[in-house]
Amino acid sequence: MKKIEALIIDDNAVITRMLSEFLTMKGYKCESCSNGKKGLDMMLQHKFDVVLLDLAMPKFSGHDIIESLADSGKIKDQNIIIFTASSVDSDDINKLLKKGARFCLKKPIQLDALLSTLEGLGLYRR
Repeated sequence: MKKIEALIIDDNAVITRMLSEFLTMKGYKCESCSNGKKGLDMMLQHKFDVVLLDLAMPKFSGHDIIESLADSGKIKDQNIIIFTASSVDSDDINKLLKKGARFCLKKPIQLDALLSTLEGLGLYRR
């Protein structure tokens, strides 16, 4: 059986490591990067089953990734779960969801909520 492939794009190394270790224990194959531009390049070169995307990154943010994918028409091919701090307003989140992100989880990330979200996408079974 093929492992579910996840890409984690977050500039916080602690979060990236924690999510990667957690998902690996759950049977996922994980790749990660801390740079939004590199993350977008990885998404365009390889189809991941799910992308866990931090919105607040320097230089090229999660917003920029979603905008680029939406502008090129490639966002429909992606299962993007965005992560955000509570300081991002709901209008901004709704715009990103309308552009094609699938779900939004607030930081700090609750692992049970992440699993429930993955289950909703058909990418995890308890």
